[in-house]
Amino acid sequence: MAQRASFRPNNKGIGLILRSKQMEREMTTRARVVESYAVADPPRDSGEYAASFSVESGQDKCPIKLGTADRAWAMVRNSAGHAAAVEFGNARVGEGQRVMGRAADRVTSE
Repeated sequence: MAQRASFRPNNKGIGLILRSKQMEREMTTRARVVESYAVADPPRDSGEYAASFSVESGQDKCPIKLGTADRAWAMVRNSAGHAAAVEFGNARVGEGQRVMGRAADRVTSE
């Protein structure tokens, strides 16, 4: 009779991986790819929006809570005052452009 495979996760070890410098570096690398696609794609009325992208990262105090534990993270931001209007739209500008959304879609579909 064939022997069944089994797996018992080492939760402490998985936690160490999720909080490691290597994981932060990988998350930052992926965020920079998203940033590069976003910088190449936005509307360029003034150039302010395209120049306002940045990447932040860390190993603790994750700004997005995923469960109860801290983990390595990276985030693409746009600090332009009109970033939300460009991304999501509003009554004045109409439909949003989804610049960061499209950039993230390109990375996840590769």
